[in-house]
Amino acid sequence: MKYPQILILGLIGALTACGGSSSTSSSSSSSSASYATETFTTDAATDLAAFNIAGPMDVNPLCVPDTASNLPLPEGILVYKKGESPTRLVVFAHGIGHTVRKSWLPHMLREIRLARTFENKPGDVAFVTTDYRDNLGFPTLRGAHDTIAATLHAMKKFPSIETVYMFGVSMGGSISGTAIVESTAVTEDGSSLYDYWLDVEGVSQLAETYAEASAAASISETAAQAQAGIERETGGNPVVCPLAYERRSPAYQAAEMKLAGLRAATVVHAINDGLVPHNQGRVMASALTTALIPTQFFTIVGIPPYQDPGSTGTGTLGAGDADPYLNLAGHGSEAQAYHPVMRVAFENMRKMLDGTYNEVVPYFECVVDPNIPSDSCPVDQFQP
Repeated sequence: MKYPQILILGLIGALTACGGSSSTSSSSSSSSASYATETFTTDAATDLAAFNIAGPMDVNPLCVPDTASNLPLPEGILVYKKGESPTRLVVFAHGIGHTVRKSWLPHMLREIRLARTFENKPGDVAFVTTDYRDNLGFPTLRGAHDTIAATLHAMKKFPSIETVYMFGVSMGGSISGTAIVESTAVTEDGSSLYDYWLDVEGVSQLAETYAEASAAASISETAAQAQAGIERETGGNPVVCPLAYERRSPAYQAAEMKLAGLRAATVVHAINDGLVPHNQGRVMASALTTALIPTQFFTIVGIPPYQDPGSTGTGTLGAGDADPYLNLAGHGSEAQAYHPVMRVAFENMRKMLDGTYNEVVPYFECVVDPNIPSDSCPVDQFQP
């Protein structure tokens, strides 16, 4: 294991003994008696206080994030097989407008069962996720800290965990990427808690997302929600609070991810994404590769006929009537496993868990389209 758990678990244990941690948990039974679904309250401000990670939220004294939206404290969910001591942990970071119970618990229950069928490394995995403070806003840094607290909760329960996989979608891309760097504050040697990263249609440059949300706020409820949420999170706009936006933009943190020990990354993005444009995935993949982190970049071009493309760029520009003829993939709903963006992301996660993911290739780029043969992306066979 590349990060020491003694410091992490010891400090959390001390907090719990002193009554400082409010990450209490209660178990509830899943649909199968073999698996457990445990809910807990995530209180990052308390759980991370000993590491001095949560503050100040920004170095600019003019940029004061909203604090009223820190309540209520969010719910976390941990799914595991009873009687097992997992050595792998998958951490999910959700996007705007979603809750983990509605959008991610079904994925967790499905994937933990599928993990039993792996050819090389069956089972031996747990899944954790959490909502965030200001969950329906755009809490990039607070969400990162909440995600770190949920990760520590799972590691405290299972000291056997050796490898951690981060999986972030949409807004969760920026949250997960930020968490990779921010988590270096909770380890003794400054390494990250996270070994692998799946960045799925993720925000990599928060200032760009703010500009796009501001431009569309008058015609899109989601855009208006994002703009207001980003301002609550950062304390202002990018002109007033540039450092706040930089800290929450994973594209600018790739070198720190490399220094923190991130082993490999997969970036998945649709060509016609109407919420987080494809260029954000391209920039993130380029930054990771420049930082010498082995990276695979999947561009999702087409969708099968008659399938919902998701939120498209053409739709955002008022040309959505053309979508049935273009059949171009847009921003997929993270609650759906069958949208090609999410399908490719879960396929790569399973390869990572089963030990068949090619993490030695420095960079590989794939185009996914139903009109292109499935064997046209031989990344698994490629050797540098």
